[in-house]
Amino acid sequence: MITSAMRSFMRKTQEHTMQHTCRIEPYIVAGDGTVSYGPPVETVCGFSTVSGSNSDGSTFDAIQVDAQLRLPLDVYIGMKDRVTILSAYGEDIEPLTFEVVKLPAAGPSAQVVSLREVYA
Repeated sequence: MITSAMRSFMRKTQEHTMQHTCRIEPYIVAGDGTVSYGPPVETVCGFSTVSGSNSDGSTFDAIQVDAQLRLPLDVYIGMKDRVTILSAYGEDIEPLTFEVVKLPAAGPSAQVVSLREVYA
């Protein structure tokens, strides 16, 4: 059985391994159908690129995934939100922008989000 103290320790340890900084902009659709993005939120994250697709085995459910993002559990993120990776290992990088393509999977210490790169 995982106690509250153990869960807190696991979350703190997980956050210390998140060596990137990202900005999340919530996807918003207005009443008239106009799409925009809400106020950005910056947070620590863990970022890694992947190749291939993420599928549950069904031919129709294949989702192209370019990267995965680990986030603290208290950070809200939703479908189609924009994520920009700003720094890696304490150094600024050329920003990389992605869109959330699959709702986060939450574990006891973090959440993992599937991303697809956005080309401007």
